[in-house]
Amino acid sequence: MKSSVKAVSTVVVCCIYGAISAQNINIHFPCFAGKEYVYLLNRGLIKDTVQTGTTDAGGRATLLIPENLKGYAGCGSWSVIGSGSTNFIVNNEDFSVTCEDSVPDQTNVVYTGSRENALLNRYERELAPLLQRIDLIHKAHAAQNKAALPLSFFQEMMSLQREYTVFREKLAGDSSYAAFFIQTRNYMRGLGSRIYNPTEQKEFRNDFIRHIIDEIDITRLFYSGIWMSVMSFTFDAFENKTAWGEAMIKMLKRTEKQAVFEGFARDMIMACEQYGWDNAEQMIVNYLETSNRLPADPVGLVRRAIAQSKVKIGGKAPLLNGEALTNALLIFYESGCEHCKTQLDKIAGHYPELADKGIRVISISTDESKEVYEYHSKNYPWPDKLCDFKGFDGANLKNYGVVGTPSIYLIDKNGIILDRRPRIEDIKELNIR
Repeated sequence: MKSSVKAVSTVVVCCIYGAISAQNINIHFPCFAGKEYVYLLNRGLIKDTVQTGTTDAGGRATLLIPENLKGYAGCGSWSVIGSGSTNFIVNNEDFSVTCEDSVPDQTNVVYTGSRENALLNRYERELAPLLQRIDLIHKAHAAQNKAALPLSFFQEMMSLQREYTVFREKLAGDSSYAAFFIQTRNYMRGLGSRIYNPTEQKEFRNDFIRHIIDEIDITRLFYSGIWMSVMSFTFDAFENKTAWGEAMIKMLKRTEKQAVFEGFARDMIMACEQYGWDNAEQMIVNYLETSNRLPADPVGLVRRAIAQSKVKIGGKAPLLNGEALTNALLIFYESGCEHCKTQLDKIAGHYPELADKGIRVISISTDESKEVYEYHSKNYPWPDKLCDFKGFDGANLKNYGVVGTPSIYLIDKNGIILDRRPRIEDIKELNIR
């Protein structure tokens, strides 16, 4: 099922602090009257679909935090199928979001009753002229030899540094989520504790890594919607993946919130599985086993990591719902996981040729909500679509030791695992691109 959701807004932030009563986000988008929508919340690498529906004749809808997610502090988005998405900060407030335009963006979406959104927009407006000047001076630096740069270049650079320092100090003195988000996004824009020239990429990288490992608020980051972008920076910054594993353990040790600790650990093991960083994964698993911070059954995280290491390529495939499989392609996935969706779309696109080869496609969802599962799986063309609504605690996921999604297995005519990959295009036997 190929996505028709187009994200036309900028960054999504949905933060909720403290004890929470039912929160209402009232949407009014007249141009999207009678349209299907999806409401998503973020937890690390996972995007949870927590509400779906259709706007009324006036383009109105009310978004709610589900009962089982009360107390959630994080990030979300409201997306209209085939039209656009709207992103906003929520800070334990009931508020309204209105847009009269058919293409919502920062200039035409109006928020009523949200202090955080007002702060975010104000900071972005203050920062915009500074970013434009920084871009111009970077272009000038790239166009000329350093020796040929005029004195005015260095004077402008010093002025920019002073203004940026003042702006950073303002953010540092503001405890709002908007201030945290802008500071983090500035690092992603290439701005750190100071403005760096394009030739200072090593210095910037070291600054960013120091900030991520030693300073950043991990709980806020985990629910921010930019968790993956920030963590991906660490994937590239550490050529030595053992050193990366040590850095992740350092971050885990200073992660205070238990739910974030478990989710963080899950995501790092998932990353190790996807990229084949066996040494780093073993380090993280060893730490988790001795951390005294895992509950009796942390959704089977460590046990699944150990189990998956035993489900080896070249070995017999475990039973699936008691059935011995042959000539099968299995994909374990979670609705709302963008990487999962990409892989499912590719499998759907190649399904006719897979069927012609006699390969049986089986999808196994980790969803716990029947509504979410049925919404996302209804258009997949293969008949074998499984979900026991037990999440990662389901028997099939335990048998296969699935740590992260997507996990794709190719099983041959003798029931032997030919390959296990996070991407179908990496399974050489299928020759899919």
